[in-house]
Amino acid sequence: MFKINNKPVIDKCIISFSHNRYESRSLADKFALEKARREIAQKKKGVSHLILRAEGEEIDRLKFLFPVGGIPIMCYALGNLLMSSLKEIVVVGSTEVKIILEHFLEMADTRGKKVLFVHEDPDNLLLINTLILGRNQLSLASNELVLFQPGDLPFMYGLEGVLRDPDLKRHNLILWLNSRQAMFPHFQENPASEFVERNYHYRLIAEKAKQLHDVKEPNVYPINLSAIEEDIIELLHQTRKDGKILNAGFSKALRSPGRMLRLLPILANHFRHFDSDLKQFRLNDQYKFGAHLKNFNQGASILLDTPFLAKFNDDPAFVSDVDALEDWEDFESLVHFAEERQGENGLSAIHPFGKELVRFRQQAMPKLKKIIPMYADFQGYLNGIYRSLEMNYVPFDEAGRYGTPNLHTPQIETAYRWYSDKSNQCAAGLHVA
Repeated sequence: MFKINNKPVIDKCIISFSHNRYESRSLADKFALEKARREIAQKKKGVSHLILRAEGEEIDRLKFLFPVGGIPIMCYALGNLLMSSLKEIVVVGSTEVKIILEHFLEMADTRGKKVLFVHEDPDNLLLINTLILGRNQLSLASNELVLFQPGDLPFMYGLEGVLRDPDLKRHNLILWLNSRQAMFPHFQENPASEFVERNYHYRLIAEKAKQLHDVKEPNVYPINLSAIEEDIIELLHQTRKDGKILNAGFSKALRSPGRMLRLLPILANHFRHFDSDLKQFRLNDQYKFGAHLKNFNQGASILLDTPFLAKFNDDPAFVSDVDALEDWEDFESLVHFAEERQGENGLSAIHPFGKELVRFRQQAMPKLKKIIPMYADFQGYLNGIYRSLEMNYVPFDEAGRYGTPNLHTPQIETAYRWYSDKSNQCAAGLHVA
């Protein structure tokens, strides 16, 4: 149906340290509390008290600025990119992001890469506008994919499989879906092996492998920005978490009658077979969207009018973003655990950019505490957020010592072992170029 021949590797990236703001703190907290209360009432495994921005605040509650182990989350994400084979990186963010970026590059150097900064547009924080701001800083060929990613994935340092994916040549958009079964193959017999707890709202049946996958939306997007229509990017992004992706697809297809006609056989196959096929794996299941993987790829390719591929990611670091207080705790506890075990070398044992990150903490953070309002008293600031979002504890005691129930779970030790092994592999050159 499509004949394309894209460049076989990605060497340019747009990383976003920007996201939307609510009109007021009360509206932001109302949304975060309602979601958390709903998840608690439904006894969900992954309860999330979201970290959300609001207009007009003295301290911008921008999650990318939150320190983990005393180091801003955004610095971990930047370190991941500097270790990769990327050649050009565009950073989109706020004035505070720019300040931290400048201090970071002064300490870590660019490692021969071209790193550009572009200010977010506070009046237009939609994903598509962020992509456009980033794209305008790059010289992209019509047959070239760029990596787009949010900057809240601090331990996603194994990027080469995405940047050198053989499927790049034949597809203009690849969704690296986060599959529970691929990332945590032993979660049923060993619950502690699932050291990142999330709620998986989607189901995909991989017919060839005869497997059912519980799936979450992706956090990395290899995309050919010259081939994907802007309206569908924003439409899919806004509906990715609430189960309305199918509705978004219908909305787009109905505006393109030719595509709708081509979609009809795919939809007919879906409605005829999916529910009965799902019952072969699981008799009773609640989900927001499900499909056969082959059908999903064919249907999305028709909808987008360009070659599309969804594939399963098996690296937990790809799903382990920092959207909520609970997510921040996972990483704070991980770094705390590692440094309790190995002292100053603890972070280096679990992150291949660890030495540089620790040096940033020692050399740059004392200066940034005088410049970035969030860092003047981060412990007190975060304790206040915990109280306002009805958490039944605070992460720091009166002396500023960290300690939460999360710190003492088996999952933290499992995560420590997993990242130690992964970091050793990266040091041996198996995953990081």
